[in-house]
This record gives sequence, C-alpha cells and structure tokens, in this order.
Amino acid sequence: MYRLLSSPRFLELLRWGFLVMLPAAIVGSLAAWPGFRTLSLFRILYILLSLGAIAWLLLNRRFPSNVHVKGFLFFLALWILWSVVSLVWAADKAAGIRYSIFLIMMASIAGGTALAVNNAKSLRVALLLLFMVFGFALSIGLLEIATDFRLPTSMLIGLPERYQWAVTSFFHNQNDFATYIALWLPFLLAAPFFTQRVGLVLTAVAGILLAIICFAYTGSRTNLLAFALSVVSLLAVAGARFGSAIKSRRLLPGLIVLLGAVVAMCVGVRGLVPVVAVPDIGVQHWRFDTLASEVSAGAGSGGSRIAVIGGGLHALRASYFLGVGPGNAEHYLQHMAGLDRVYNLHNWWMEVLVNGGIFVFVGYLLFYAALLGNLFVIAARTRRQFLAFVAASLFAALMGYVFGSLSPSSAIHFAPMWIHFGLSLAVINMERTYRADAQR
Repeated sequence: MYRLLSSPRFLELLRWGFLVMLPAAIVGSLAAWPGFRTLSLFRILYILLSLGAIAWLLLNRRFPSNVHVKGFLFFLALWILWSVVSLVWAADKAAGIRYSIFLIMMASIAGGTALAVNNAKSLRVALLLLFMVFGFALSIGLLEIATDFRLPTSMLIGLPERYQWAVTSFFHNQNDFATYIALWLPFLLAAPFFTQRVGLVLTAVAGILLAIICFAYTGSRTNLLAFALSVVSLLAVAGARFGSAIKSRRLLPGLIVLLGAVVAMCVGVRGLVPVVAVPDIGVQHWRFDTLASEVSAGAGSGGSRIAVIGGGLHALRASYFLGVGPGNAEHYLQHMAGLDRVYNLHNWWMEVLVNGGIFVFVGYLLFYAALLGNLFVIAARTRRQFLAFVAASLFAALMGYVFGSLSPSSAIHFAPMWIHFGLSLAVINMERTYRADAQR
C-alpha cells in the first residue's frame, strides 16, 4: 500500500480523477444521490481526491515539480488562513464556518487545476469534458424554451407565470446560467481566430448561436455588459497577436464571426429571433433605461443593489476595514433598516471586500490583475497556437467577468468562476514551464 500511494502512477490517477471532478463541480447537486442533494458526485470525488493528495504529500514529503505559479497559490492559502482567523470576530459563526469550507473547497479546485492540468494533453481533455457539460447545459436551456420542462434545481418551479419565460438549465437561477454562458462563450468566439479548420469554425458558430438563444432568455443585463467587454478584449488580443501586418486570411473569419455574434445578441435580446423569440415580458428585462430610473427611485433591482452596497460598506467601516468575517455580510445586512428583503450583496467584488476586509480585497485585485496580465501576454506572444487560443479565451472571459461577477447572489460556491481561475493558472504555469525548460 505504501508503494502504491507514493508511486507516480498513483499521482497520475489523482490527476485524471481531478479532471473528471471539474465538470462534476459545475453540475453540482444535479448529479447527487436521490433524496440527498448534499451527497453529490462532486463532493464524493473531492473528498476521495483530497484524501489521496494528502496521503501522497505525507509519504513523498515534497510538492509536485514544475510549479511556477507559487505566488498565486500563496495568495489563495493566505486568503483561506485569513478567513479562518476572522472567524474569531464573526458574529454568525455557523455561516462563517460554512463559508470558509466553501472557500477551502473552491480555492483548492483553482490551485489543484494548476497542478493537474500540466500539459497540452490534460488541458485538451479538461476542456473537452467541460465543453461537454456546456453543451448539456445549453440543451437543457433549449428544452426549457421549447417546453415546460424544469430541472428540480431550478428556483423558477412554483413561481408565478410572469417568471416562467426565463431559463435556468441546471443552475438555481437565470443569473447564474447567464454568467456561466458569458464565461464560456469567449472560447467559441475566439476559435475562428486560431483555427482555419472549417469543421471547427462551423461547430463554434453553431455553439455561439445556441448560447445566445439561451442567454437571451436569462435577462441578465450585467452579463450583457460582460459579453460586450469580452468582444472588445478578443479584438485587443487579435490586434496584439497579429500586429500591424494584419493577415486578412487569418483575421477575417474571426472578425466576421465576432460581428455576427454581436448582431445575433442584439437581435436576440430584443426578441426578434424567429421561432424562439423572447416574449415581451422578457425583453423588458434587457432595458437599461429602467435601471437608471430604479437607481434614482431607490426601487427595483437597481435600487436594491445600491442599498445593499451601502449597507455592506457600512458594515465594513464598522469592522475597521478588517472585514465582517467569512459569510457574515448577509448577517449584518439582515439587521439593517431600509433593505427590501434582499440581503445578499449580489456583487462578488463587494463580497470579497466586506467579508474579507481591505487586505484580502487588495490581494484579490492583484491576483486578478496578474491573471489578466499574464494571460494577455501569453495570448499575444506564445508560439504554441493551442495555448494562445486558451489564454485568449480565458483573458476575454475574465475581462467580461469584471461585470459578470455582479450577477450571482454569491460567487463563493460558483464553480465556473473558480475553474476559470484554475485553468488560467494552468495556462500560465505551462507557459512558464516551457520557458524554463528552453533555458536549460
């Protein structure tokens, strides 16, 4: 048993088990034991892989080789440590412990991805598995549009008719589904820039159209902004990679697909798509002019968001900017006057700031900026076409997520975000490994 647990073969088994766990993390409680939503395939795999990894580390007494993203991993470890320490002054200890457990699980997924996805083959496998889940999610969304079908995880079940126009796929609400689409859509948009294979380009175009149809049925305005920023980011990457000597044969297909996607999105959110047009009640959700009036009136979605942000900042100041403790922002908002039954911050940036305090927030800003900077450089300069494609897609996705992260009620357990962080770390680590090997 000792030889088995300490062998390279066991480490390889852990690696491939981790790749299988990634799509299971996105599916979440949908792939759970009937009647026991907490007993999901993801959690079972996470526990088994964690025990296996701990055993391997204890027996080998060393960290896996070729790890060149230790600074990123160090921040994640410090974030977890601060979360545990801040439980001392957290008012709601139960919520704090639960939140800290989520942080440990999700941060370890991000860090573990950098270790498990350490070569082009494993990266291709990971993306293939994740895209299979993405296709499944879109299929469920299309089924919801065409029929009255709902998965048991959908919050729309039992709500009044005026909410039934939207789709949630296997997510709890339509905002999470929209954010998920916005994170993966850049991979399809970037494909024509990096391949001339007609089959792959046509597959990407078909995926873009299906994703936009589902996206139009979510009504997520923040993710529409995320889509727009992703498009601009891809154009920036294309300009940086191909330089002033623009090769029309390489850029033209990508530009056509990108322009077509923008037109399709504009048509989709206006309810003008034939056959699967968004109903009028859904089209109203895409109006930005109503958002401004809501903010000024202090009512509706816009007014509620401003109110919870103000409440969160008040709680932060009361904590002397050290943070109210993991998962405790909601506890403080519940006891503040003037909030209309909305106690989640619905803003990941604010969630990090209010719960973690100024030190964690600054660290997260540096972490995020470093991811974006490294991904852009790799996308623009690396000679490895596949790695450039993945880096460009992740760069555009995370740029869009600056707005997209304002959509979920909480992102601490939003697996797609953490997986994108992990894939970004993996790409950065692979490129640094290639450079280190070339210098030997």
